[in-house]
Amino acid sequence: MRKEYDLGLDLKGRDVALVFRRLDDAEKLLRLHPHRHIESINENDDGVSARVKDHATDVFLKINFRLIFDESTGVSLVFKDSPVEHIKLYAKNDRLYATIVADIPEAEYDKRYHLGLWLRSIREYLRLFLTTNPYTFFFRFIMDRAILKMNPSQRKVSMMIMRFTALEILLIVVLVIGYVIYMQ
Repeated sequence: MRKEYDLGLDLKGRDVALVFRRLDDAEKLLRLHPHRHIESINENDDGVSARVKDHATDVFLKINFRLIFDESTGVSLVFKDSPVEHIKLYAKNDRLYATIVADIPEAEYDKRYHLGLWLRSIREYLRLFLTTNPYTFFFRFIMDRAILKMNPSQRKVSMMIMRFTALEILLIVVLVIGYVIYMQ
């Protein structure tokens, strides 16, 4: 089975051109999957082999793949010993696309491997590199240094704490502004 997906990332009118070499770190690429945590990873000339835990199903998986870059066409992940044979990310008509080649039906590989979630995470990570502003620099720094190093349950807890902290800061600012306005 071969399926092409439009990932919904418009590349026209961006500050910076899309560079697929941003995904050259295999460990970071695996960590972008929102349900997986890397137990061990080994990179060599043959490619990358990793043992990951899927937190959605509590199953350990052994993943073997090679990253193949071609800046004119995109990046390919070629899997060994897996029903998903090939995932290719590429730009076409000023949009980001992905093609998945697998031996099993779409519903089965998405249910078992959550590839749709992984592709959306990769899209959002690449989106951070297409705009140059302080927000994207800050969020890329936080993603690379902290969030991607956590396991999925730690990510959920830390994101919840950050949201509550932002809400607390907003409430404090509103209270201070209200105090200054009404007490004068």
